[in-house]
Amino acid sequence: MGLAETICMRVGEQDKIDFSDFVGALNNFLGLLKDVDSAVAKRKSGNLHWRVTSLRKDPIPIVGVTPFQRRTVEDISSKVERQVLTNIDSLTANGERNNFFSDSALSRVERIAKTTPRIGASVIYIDTQEEVKFSTTIHQQTLAHVRDLTDVKSRSFGTVCGVLGSISIRNGNEFRVWDEDTGRPVRCNFARNEEARIKELLRSRVMVTGTINANRYGLPLNVNPIESINLSTMGDLPTIEEMAGLVPDFTGGLSLKQFFEEMD
Repeated sequence: MGLAETICMRVGEQDKIDFSDFVGALNNFLGLLKDVDSAVAKRKSGNLHWRVTSLRKDPIPIVGVTPFQRRTVEDISSKVERQVLTNIDSLTANGERNNFFSDSALSRVERIAKTTPRIGASVIYIDTQEEVKFSTTIHQQTLAHVRDLTDVKSRSFGTVCGVLGSISIRNGNEFRVWDEDTGRPVRCNFARNEEARIKELLRSRVMVTGTINANRYGLPLNVNPIESINLSTMGDLPTIEEMAGLVPDFTGGLSLKQFFEEMD
């Protein structure tokens, strides 16, 4: 395989920045690449690893990394790099992202954008060795749109249905349900004594009922559940044919047509 294209980050707009801001920006840049790689490859570990292949100060510090395949699989490096740029552009312009941009990736962009007041806007671009480069900028508008997607704007009682796809105990007890309406993961808390039951529901279609925290667009961010029901077992319920006749003569001897006409 030939050398993949190098993706670069220009850290801020100043020739002198705090070391902590520099290291933090690069750490989130690498995390962003890994998150998108994982989403595109549909593997938690992704298909790529990243090597520093360019490091210069001109006069602003610029770091370039090049992706290499971890295994003999389809080369997704170009797609990963372009998904990073496309989604940041979309976030900055209109606050939107696609399915390749996870909540974790969104958080990485937010952390980079938070440094804008101190170091200025950061630029991520693909070094194509051509006059025209693919590039995107992370700045204050990016931060405002990310916060529109992640900040809680409303609370209501409701239900989220979807597949329970992951469980985490790293920062509290939490599981994630991939909402059938939005295709996005919704975080749900659970008590420690419910851990065994939640593990049994992993990869099952579930219905979680409780207090839903939503963003300004009404999209659910997380749920404080009072009940989680396994919908995968709903096939055990009676069929329509089996339920027929449970309520004898509910039309009072009328045909269905006559019954509904009299209801008008």
